[in-house]
Amino acid sequence: MTSPSEPRTPRLYHAGAGSALPPNVALGVLFAGVASMLVIGVVGQQARLPLLVTLVLASVTMLAIPVVAMIRLDERRTALGLRWPDRRLLIAAALIGTTAWYLNVRLVSLLPFEGGQLRSLDRVVTEPPLIIVLLAIAVVPAICEEVLFRGAVQRSLATRLFPIGAVVLTSLLFAGYHMSLVQLIPTFTLALALGALAHRADSVVPAMLAHFLNNAMAILVARRQPEGLAGALDAHPTLALAGCAAATVLGLALIAKGPA
Repeated sequence: MTSPSEPRTPRLYHAGAGSALPPNVALGVLFAGVASMLVIGVVGQQARLPLLVTLVLASVTMLAIPVVAMIRLDERRTALGLRWPDRRLLIAAALIGTTAWYLNVRLVSLLPFEGGQLRSLDRVVTEPPLIIVLLAIAVVPAICEEVLFRGAVQRSLATRLFPIGAVVLTSLLFAGYHMSLVQLIPTFTLALALGALAHRADSVVPAMLAHFLNNAMAILVARRQPEGLAGALDAHPTLALAGCAAATVLGLALIAKGPA
């Protein structure tokens, strides 16, 4: 006699054991990561550390938490999505990362935010030396945040939810984590693309690349480096919007066509 088959839970990743952290562990990792960021933020402020130094310390600590969890549970690195992806998804990541930031800049310009909030963000990226800003706001967050959110959290949620549910819920958590009203909508829309990249690639590497390029492009243009690019965007906003939208859509199309 054969036993009735058990209901199958929809899964995003099908690599078997080691493909994701257990949900309770991933939830604990998320809370620990956010808590560490808040604690280091307060300590950094009390110690009068430069803001970018504090951000780097908080990000590195946040990265260490899921890595330690992976090691303690004797999981493979694929449990955090640390594997090399298909080349097509890297191309998609490059297209989205270099253009979606401009779409979000235009979106923010339509929203009723006070100028003081936007000027505060500008000062963070324009006043310190460029290499320090790129390291603290582009390189480090792209690695640390993707391992935590798209690696630990999204992969774990995907063992209990349909793919779109895991991507959307992780994107909401990611947007809330930034604790900035100005960044809320653009961060959420970017996170949806990053989540889709991680899902289709079964890897956080494309999401890291897109995340890095998104932040780096925004920083470089805010600092008007190179001057020609910033000038062209200012002089031809409609053409820039159309070109960036087309490149982003092409990147999304490559994601939809990419391996699942």
